[in-house]
Formats: sequence, structure tokens, C-alpha cells
Amino acid sequence: MSEITDQYSDWTDFAMRAKRAATRVGFAPDDAGQLVAAIGELRGNVEEHSEDPDTGYFVFEATPGGFEFVVAVSGIGVLRSLRTHPHYADVRDAGIALKTLALSEGVSRHYDDKDRGRGFRPIFIGLANASEHLRFRSGDHTREMSRDEDRRLIASTSQKAELPGFFCSVRCTADVSRAVRNVD
Repeated sequence: MSEITDQYSDWTDFAMRAKRAATRVGFAPDDAGQLVAAIGELRGNVEEHSEDPDTGYFVFEATPGGFEFVVAVSGIGVLRSLRTHPHYADVRDAGIALKTLALSEGVSRHYDDKDRGRGFRPIFIGLANASEHLRFRSGDHTREMSRDEDRRLIASTSQKAELPGFFCSVRCTADVSRAVRNVD
């Protein structure tokens, strides 16, 4: 993360490379932009909420018809972050923090700012049609969403071994009916 955020142009370069890679493997430019916007939203969360942003990292892989990205940070995690808000101070379970709070619109650790907590959920709703698998991991829980054979998104939350920080993995498939053919 520190290498990317040391200079604004480093983030811009990363974002442009990610969008270019997604369009080259079959994503429409708007869909590729949504992928990069999701990474950017998570980047903002790493910087603002993790309390250890220098441990954060972002990676992506583009393969024909597919794009996957991972954002991870070894910070305080979702539960500890949300518990700094008076309304969520009594939440004791990382599973509830992930399932019910962190992925819900309007939820933020910022008590005094009603304009916070709107970006995370809408971006992933925008990715919902392209997403094959989403995985969010923090503390001792994971929240996963996967497509079944009927293209329905099936969600589950499960307990895991304790892991400090936050991890997110998103795997998407290009909608070939929306893609623009790239000619090299």
C-alpha cells in the first residue's frame, strides 16, 4: 500500500493498468471501471479504518473472460473498527460485523458524519452481475457469496480461525454481450 499511496500518480497508474487489463480480457469499459472503483473503495477503507495502512496490499489478475482482485490489510479488522462507533460498541461477533453491518449501506464507524458508510455496498451491488465469488474475511469469520448454476448469488457466513485485519477477494466474469472487442 505504501508504494501505491506514496504518490497519487502511483495509484492512478495502478488503476489505469487494472482497467486496461480488464478490458483486454473481455470486460466492457464501464464494467472495468466498476472493478477499479471497487478496488478504490476498498483502498479508501484500508487507509481510513485499518489503523495500519502500510500493511495493506492490492493485487489483480486478468485472464481471458475473468478478473480477480484481492485487497488485504493486517490492521484492526472490521469488528474493532465498527466498535469505535457508540451504536456498535456492544457488537462482540465478527460474523455479525461482516454479515449485518459492514456490508450494509449507511453503516460506518464515524458517529458524527451522516454522509459516511455509503460507498462499499453500492459498488458491490454494481458488481453483482459479474461477480462469481466474493469473499470477505476479518477476525474469526468469513462472508462468502458465490454464484450457483442458476446464476443466483448464494451467501454464507462461517467461523474460522482468528485472522488479524481484513481480506477481500472478488472474482468476476466478463459479460461478453457488453464487451467491446479489443484489437491489438
